[in-house]
Amino acid sequence: MVNSMNYKINKHPNVSEDKNKNKIKEADKENIRPSDNKKNVAVCKKDEYEIKVIPNEKKDRKESIKKHKTNKENKDFKENEENKEIKEKKENNEHKENKENKENKENKENKENIKINKVSNINIENKGKNETIKVKENDNIRKSIENKENIEKKDNLKEDEEDKEEKIKYFETSNINNVQIPKDYINIIYYNLLKEEDEGINPKPEYNYMKRQKEINEKMRSILVDWIIDVHFKFGFTDETLFMTVSIIDRYLSITTISRSNFQLLGITALMIACKHEEIDLPKIDDFIYITDNAYVKNEVIKMENDVLSKLNFSFLYPSPIKFFEYLSFHFNFTKKHHMMGKYLMESFLLDVKNVKYKPSIISCACAYIVMKFFKIQNYHESYSKKFYNYEMSKEKFSESNIKECAKDICLYVDNINKTNYQACVKKYSKPEQEKVSIIIMNN
Repeated sequence: MVNSMNYKINKHPNVSEDKNKNKIKEADKENIRPSDNKKNVAVCKKDEYEIKVIPNEKKDRKESIKKHKTNKENKDFKENEENKEIKEKKENNEHKENKENKENKENKENKENIKINKVSNINIENKGKNETIKVKENDNIRKSIENKENIEKKDNLKEDEEDKEEKIKYFETSNINNVQIPKDYINIIYYNLLKEEDEGINPKPEYNYMKRQKEINEKMRSILVDWIIDVHFKFGFTDETLFMTVSIIDRYLSITTISRSNFQLLGITALMIACKHEEIDLPKIDDFIYITDNAYVKNEVIKMENDVLSKLNFSFLYPSPIKFFEYLSFHFNFTKKHHMMGKYLMESFLLDVKNVKYKPSIISCACAYIVMKFFKIQNYHESYSKKFYNYEMSKEKFSESNIKECAKDICLYVDNINKTNYQACVKKYSKPEQEKVSIIIMNN
């Protein structure tokens, strides 16, 4: 830069020529030469001289800037051209791809249309055949539906007839076919049952026997009978076994007193004696001891059995309320639900000591009277009519007042049974097999 500069030294008026010469010499040492170019003047002023320096850099810078700009413009132009080419290539590729996709879609649509046309042509050709086949199928379906409807109507008629037969002849199909209750001799059997009721039971149970007992009371008796009902149901014993068991207990307690510790022993002994009379498959003594949680020993059961047999004079057979009720159920054409309700009333009344007060025939008539009133059967008054029994009975025995009094006692006890802890009979008759009779009575 120094070499390209032109200097011109102007003499200061206050400086001598010698000094100027020295300055020129120093400038020569640095290879600085004066130029005739008047535009580029360098003026140096220091005390004596002023040196003005006007560089030629501006031209060089402008040129360099111009070159730089041109280079940049060239580069930008090249880059823009390259970007344009790349964009054009991308656009061309995308355009080609779109064209190919459109062509593929059009080809697929054409193929599908061809298939549809083929299928439609086939369907059009087969329409006539299908229509004839459909007509035949519809005729067959109609015939099958009509046949089904006729079969359903017949089944409904059969069901209605069966219901009527169940209502009218429930006991004719269930019990009368049994050899023990022949249809032709049922009136004679009822006559003999009434005789046995008056003459057969010796000794008879007393109504106020609990007054003699010192260690047991009526509540303890109800607990024992409720437990026996539960055991009886679990073993699957007959109805006669239950009523005979309770009868043996009441008759034995009417003669002698018993301690509290042996009261359950009396219960299992009476159940064992009744099973020997009524059941085919008799449980062993160990089974009866097991249900008491091994509270007793085998010898104790045998001793109690001997004592009961001797004091009751081996007379156990008696007409229970269930036997009389079977006859009444057959006579009044009771359904299964009616019969189960009567059984529920009789078994529930076993828990009450007042059942000893009434004879079995009166209890059965009272239960039949309650069932007929409950289900609104019109001829309920025949349950206490003298003509119904076909036997000359005293007015005191089958009077309307006695039967209605017994019916009141039964209804009072059954209505309040839910307030007690004696629920074995309620659970037994709340199942579908027993027509859920206990639930029906509770809801009403």
